[in-house]
Amino acid sequence: MGRDYIFVRVGSTRDSTPPRDVGSTSDTDGLAGTRLYVYGFPSLYGGAGNELHHQIALWQSLGAEVHLIPSDPGYRDDPLFSEMLATGVVVHELDDFSCIERGAPVFGFCNRAFLENIDRIRAHSTNTVFVNCMTWLFDLELKRMAEGKIRTFLYQNDDVRAVHSFVLRAQNHSSEVNFLTFVPFFDPSRFPFVAHRSDEYFGCGRISRQDADKYASNTLVIYEYFVAPKLKRGLFVGFDQRSREKIGTPYDWIRTAVDQNECSQQEFYRHCEIVLQPSDTTENWPRVGLEAMASGSVLIVDNRGGWRRQVEHGVTGWLCNHERDFIYYASKAAYEPDLRMQMALRARDRVSAIAGPAVSAQSWLEVFRTIL
Repeated sequence: MGRDYIFVRVGSTRDSTPPRDVGSTSDTDGLAGTRLYVYGFPSLYGGAGNELHHQIALWQSLGAEVHLIPSDPGYRDDPLFSEMLATGVVVHELDDFSCIERGAPVFGFCNRAFLENIDRIRAHSTNTVFVNCMTWLFDLELKRMAEGKIRTFLYQNDDVRAVHSFVLRAQNHSSEVNFLTFVPFFDPSRFPFVAHRSDEYFGCGRISRQDADKYASNTLVIYEYFVAPKLKRGLFVGFDQRSREKIGTPYDWIRTAVDQNECSQQEFYRHCEIVLQPSDTTENWPRVGLEAMASGSVLIVDNRGGWRRQVEHGVTGWLCNHERDFIYYASKAAYEPDLRMQMALRARDRVSAIAGPAVSAQSWLEVFRTIL
């Protein structure tokens, strides 16, 4: 997926098509009179672009007017282009930076291009805001901090914020730099809960972008050795030559798809009783976790990073320290369907607590009170 960046400017709004209904919030119309400018385009798949897609709905519910400034010339062919127009989002011409109001906050949403073009952005506004969705720092991010060209850093995870801010402050001790956390909104209506799956097989799988680091080297060992009372059927979405070189060729009973064009996220979760996802990466705030919990696919994931904030071990999923844990809990899930359903229902309820409209809206309002 492409990188996405957010541009925000404050000004009067005009009448537009009502935004998608994301439920009631604690501060209705809290962003009335605010224009949000996004350089880039949301996406249906992946981390930053997919997260942006959901945030747009929340911003609109708070009264904001959302503007998109496409960075890809093919934006009119994007599957979300019609939806954006229908929901009242204003889509500008490609790379139209002239719409940035002087002095307004300008967001870069986890993208290198924002860091590369920050001088062009600062020609319109020095109130720059960078959102890092990773657990590591970009080299250019460190450089721009040292140069004093980023005013605010935003994070989805307090653990990541604490580590990153410590390193970044060593580059620049200015008290004017903000380090803030927001709660990313997740719209569960796009991932309906699946109460009944196939009786013929036990569905399992994993989903991510096609990055080799998203796969643990022992992935196939785990899938081979967990046991089930019926035939196992696996599904790997986000699998290509890089993945194959990392873990080997999947077994005949595991289907692979390069991306969501071959198998949609919704199709993936309809297949999976469990999401069995060992990885060599440390996740920040995995969107997969929220999608799985909303869809009723029980998570069996690494005991580190953002998974620890999303999953309540033994309650809404399982956190694993080594491959024996993955094998044990996957087998337990397969043989105890009542327990699996109880966990799935509790996980579905947890989505509202950690990513629902009320908690997310409040966090965004606090962010805007600071940066405005």
